[in-house]
Amino acid sequence: MPFEIFKQQFGDLTEYVIHESTTENRCVIIPELGGIVRQLSLRKNLTLFSILKSPPTPQSLVDDTQSANELLFPFASRIPNGKYKFLGKEYQLENNETGGLNAIHGLVRKKPFVIGEQSIEPDHASITLSYNIEKSAGYPFSVWFSVKYSLHSDGRFTLEYHAKNIGSELCPVMFGWHPYFVLGDEQTDAWKISIPSSQIVAFDSNQIPIGKEPFFLERPTLLYRKAFDNCFIVDNGSSNAVTELISENQHVTLRIDQEAGEGKFNYLVLYTPPARDCVAIEPLTANVDSFNSGDGLNILGTGDVIEGKITVTLV
Repeated sequence: MPFEIFKQQFGDLTEYVIHESTTENRCVIIPELGGIVRQLSLRKNLTLFSILKSPPTPQSLVDDTQSANELLFPFASRIPNGKYKFLGKEYQLENNETGGLNAIHGLVRKKPFVIGEQSIEPDHASITLSYNIEKSAGYPFSVWFSVKYSLHSDGRFTLEYHAKNIGSELCPVMFGWHPYFVLGDEQTDAWKISIPSSQIVAFDSNQIPIGKEPFFLERPTLLYRKAFDNCFIVDNGSSNAVTELISENQHVTLRIDQEAGEGKFNYLVLYTPPARDCVAIEPLTANVDSFNSGDGLNILGTGDVIEGKITVTLV
């Protein structure tokens, strides 16, 4: 079989690698550090692209505060002052954003995930990881959260998440993925992007939603001198939404396909860091601060499950 799964060390961290020998496609996963994908390499013709930007050393990865490639659950983005109200009750989360102003990006970041099923088939290989949230501070609910990473022989990488309420009360859940994408050694200004949205979320000075506005931008549009730190509502009418990051110089397009529709990934955050060397393209299942607004929020009863899939390809 062309696929294999093996372990290797990255300093004191243990990595699991899914590798496909025909193309050299691979993804490198660190279960003990929030179940993140540290490296994702995909081939386009003769070129093998490493398409995720990650901190370069084990210690810098442990110390990272920018959520590079992290899984964000049971909420993503900011909750102002860490306070939210759910079913008439008020809750207080830790204000863990730099500066201590807000709660940000959930409760599973840098937590040790448990390795579950590992599967090798002729046309794909996958690893499933999980983490139990058990009545954390400010989130007194019990949720089993898992993610399945797969590499496919046709060059697709897929991330499938699954969340189940294993407690006795209704619970709010939101999921997001926070990858920083690169295309070779080019800077952001050389790329074009196609954003599957005609509505943008209006933020206050604390980047908390205060409304929605029409969004008009040529598809694709050159990123030269454009800066984003915005949330978008993906266009309705399709079962998926595709963001494209395009390098015409390298004749390659990165496609991020997020399932859309009821309960799925109907929001998208884009961020261009000041260094202009990568783009964060972050599919979300709900709007920023949905724990307060309810905008896109999934509410699970006892035993209820919510799931969704993100697909990454090079064309």
